[in-house]
Order: sequence, then structure tokens, then C-alpha cells
Amino acid sequence: MRAGAGVVLALALLAGGCGSSSVSRCPRPIAYDDAMLKKIEKAREALPKDSILLQVLEDYENERDDLRFCK
Repeated sequence: MRAGAGVVLALALLAGGCGSSSVSRCPRPIAYDDAMLKKIEKAREALPKDSILLQVLEDYENERDDLRFCK
């Protein structure tokens, strides 16, 4: 059950993205409140140490960091 919840979380986090248009726009990252961040962290900690989702979540975090430089 926990692994399924982790998959759902990862897919939800990766669902955002850019639409294709002639005008380049930076996507706006979703702002999570403290309660949601705690739930995310708890779900992440419940994943097995060898879960591929840990890499997916790290990649997502790096992409969010990159958005800070998007203009």
C-alpha cells in the first residue's frame, strides 16, 4: 500500500509541465504548505532505500530548483 502511495505521489509531482506555444513561459511551481510538505517527507521516508522513486523525487527537486532561474 505504501509503495502505491509513493507512486501516486511521484506521478502527481511530475504531472506539471510546459505547454507547447510560440511564447516561452516558465512553469510556476506548485506551492506546498507545511502540512503537505510533512506528508510528502513522511511518504518519502517510507520508501525502501532502493526505490527508483527516490531518484525520481530527487530529479523533480532539481527541476524545481532550476525554475528559480527561468525568466
